[in-house]
Amino acid sequence: MNKLRFVFLMLGLFLIVPTLQILNLNSQKDRFIIAGKSKSTVMQKIDIPRKKIFDRNNNELASSILRATLIFKNKEEKRSAQKFAQENGKKIFLSSSRRLYFESSLSSKFIQDMKKFCECKIIKEDIYRRYYPYGSIVSPLLGFAGIDGGLEGLEKSFDSLLSSEQIKETFLRDAKQKKLKGNLENFNNSFTTSGLKLTIDISLQHLLFNELKKSISYARAKGGSAIAMNAKNGEILALVSFPSFNPNNSQRVAVRNKAIDDLFEPGSLIKPLTVAGALSNNIITKESLINTNPGFITISGFKKTEAGGKNFGIISPKQIISKSSQIGIAKIVIEMHQDKIIENLYNFGIGENLDINWLGFLSGNLINKDKLYDIDKASIGYGYLMHTNLLQIARAYSVFANNGFRVEPKIIYGSETVLKKVISADVANYVLEALRETITDGTALNLKDSPIEIAGKTGTTEKYIVGEGYVSGKYISSFASIFPYDDPEFIVIVSIDEPDPDNYFAGSVAAPFVKNISNQIISFGRE
Repeated sequence: MNKLRFVFLMLGLFLIVPTLQILNLNSQKDRFIIAGKSKSTVMQKIDIPRKKIFDRNNNELASSILRATLIFKNKEEKRSAQKFAQENGKKIFLSSSRRLYFESSLSSKFIQDMKKFCECKIIKEDIYRRYYPYGSIVSPLLGFAGIDGGLEGLEKSFDSLLSSEQIKETFLRDAKQKKLKGNLENFNNSFTTSGLKLTIDISLQHLLFNELKKSISYARAKGGSAIAMNAKNGEILALVSFPSFNPNNSQRVAVRNKAIDDLFEPGSLIKPLTVAGALSNNIITKESLINTNPGFITISGFKKTEAGGKNFGIISPKQIISKSSQIGIAKIVIEMHQDKIIENLYNFGIGENLDINWLGFLSGNLINKDKLYDIDKASIGYGYLMHTNLLQIARAYSVFANNGFRVEPKIIYGSETVLKKVISADVANYVLEALRETITDGTALNLKDSPIEIAGKTGTTEKYIVGEGYVSGKYISSFASIFPYDDPEFIVIVSIDEPDPDNYFAGSVAAPFVKNISNQIISFGRE
């Protein structure tokens, strides 16, 4: 009997425990439902600002800053609010039909006071505005971006890389719609993405920009441009252009980047290329002597003289470069076949495109004729009947700095170095020696006492204006340099547009620019 009672007792316990658990779960059901409703998973759209642009040392050249935007019901309310903002010293960088975009953040009190003033409803919607810390120093290169994306310069060329975007993220909210947690990793990664890193060094950019302005002012010129490039790997360390503009001004008007967009006839800067081509094609040797007497020559019925009416007599190929002899170059180049003349210039990159992803870039041109007369050959030999820009000249001169190898200029940090064999090391070094003699015994004697040994070439050309032709009294004065001479590290090219017609020769107008900055650039390279 006792055993039977024990069995029934144990059976009862087995039945009671599950029953109690079920009753307990039922009593907790409402609490679980309420807790589930108090927390919800939601998708939210997040605006990622436009990516930054950096220089080679990670200094920010362009960034996006959150700025206040106010939206109004109609134009009348917006105008009233705009008046209030102006009276209270709040700067507006942009005004549309129903929106005001402010330069700085706005306090809650300011917005409440504005509402009372204009008796209107206001919707606050902050947006990112592009900001350029270095302003006009680098603006012709960077360009600028607006609400619609990149509008000029590198901002436009690399718009797809830099453009802002919108992503969806998952967040957990409580009953008060407060975020409890969420997957912010993608957002944080996107926000801190480096974006675009350039080869530019903003310190050198600042140096070249200020020195260019001084040179333009001294020459009473219209404008100018300059480039500093690493002679070994083609990295563009600085690229400046003047006039410039303030990219942070809402009324900004972009100006041309003269170093890239302005094509000009390079004149005597081409003479070293011509001599190199003549040596490579066995038209002359390093020991050749060229008779330039009596200081003029008649070619195809045209009389050509040396600049300033000089007569250099019998000179070597080196002296043709260092003294910039028109007659010497003419006598050499007319002996070359026209196909070899054009082929030589193309090998140096004259008339060829540049792979720097610059929208609207013009590759320049060479004369295109079935037959070149002697006068055409002579003109090409000393830098006319072609159009090029500073970057292409820098690329061409890299051949003399690299034992005959041409290096492709590049603007994106870390991108591949591209080399092309153009002439022999022997010819390249011979021309480099001639470029050094330009300083020690040629057209740029005022650089002779420079603390850095510079090799270079002066170039002074009459300015050709489309629709007008060659305009009397208007010139372009340029100087192409390689330094230090014994172990080339840098190429610096400068061009001064329309200097004073009473003082326009490149030796006195453009060459001092390089002398004034070479020591500081060398210091940069050895830091």
